[in-house]
Amino acid sequence: MDRNYTVSTRINRPVSDVYQAVVDRELMEKYFTTRSSGSLIEGATIDWFWEHWGTNQVSVTEIDENKKIVLTLDSKNWAKTDQGYDVQVIFEFEDLGDNSTQLSISEKGWKLDADGLKASHENCGGWQHMADCLKVWIEHGIDLR
Repeated sequence: MDRNYTVSTRINRPVSDVYQAVVDRELMEKYFTTRSSGSLIEGATIDWFWEHWGTNQVSVTEIDENKKIVLTLDSKNWAKTDQGYDVQVIFEFEDLGDNSTQLSISEKGWKLDADGLKASHENCGGWQHMADCLKVWIEHGIDLR
């Protein structure tokens, strides 16, 4: 699969716990978003709100419980490019067999022009921050935001 980048981290919790922390709106609000309009359900369009960043919208295009989540975002609506186009965000959950999970987050679809490269680099850092915040919150109950 042709991806712009992938970030990942090992989380010392079972895959079902990590997966639920990503799809469940109330759990996600404990470490990532300030508010969410709903949990991640295939076919849903969700608004994520952050105090310092405003609102961004994602569409849930695929759910494979405890294995994979695919979201689609519009590059223009995320204030990344002048012309809008779809970018996929792929969450993959690997059960490492010792009550721990490898969480990988990838994006694909960014154009390789200056705006697309800048946007993909910004989002790469954002998704790594999300993964780190999830890890610390689910393992230690600490909110890094």
